[in-house]
Amino acid sequence: MNGNVELIKFCRIFMRGMAELPIRPSEFTVLGIMCSSPGPHTPAVLAEMLGVSKPMLSAHLSSLMAAGFVLRVPSPEDGRSVYVMPSKSGAELFKRFNENKSEKINALIAGLGQKNFDKLIQLVMRANRILDN
Repeated sequence: MNGNVELIKFCRIFMRGMAELPIRPSEFTVLGIMCSSPGPHTPAVLAEMLGVSKPMLSAHLSSLMAAGFVLRVPSPEDGRSVYVMPSKSGAELFKRFNENKSEKINALIAGLGQKNFDKLIQLVMRANRILDN
């Protein structure tokens, strides 16, 4: 089979759980950073971490808050600034998605073997560097 088709198929299968998310993948990325990196998180810091504009991040946060996945909390140090944090349902959504992803990674390791899985990861990292330039 054509290598392009196989690569597309792999990506589609691996990301299958994204289609079931009640939010857009870009919003899930914002939620993921809040769930997996130490907070507190300010919108400005999140925008910088993601390399996006503050208005774009603000739109994502508004959507996440409307869906009940993110909370906005006033800063105890400075009443003018706010922190954003995952709500309980946001943290649960992230946890469920990560469990699904972990199952897929474990299946890859079991099927390929650790050595071949490590080679796959090295190749993916190399491909990311090539395409990110």
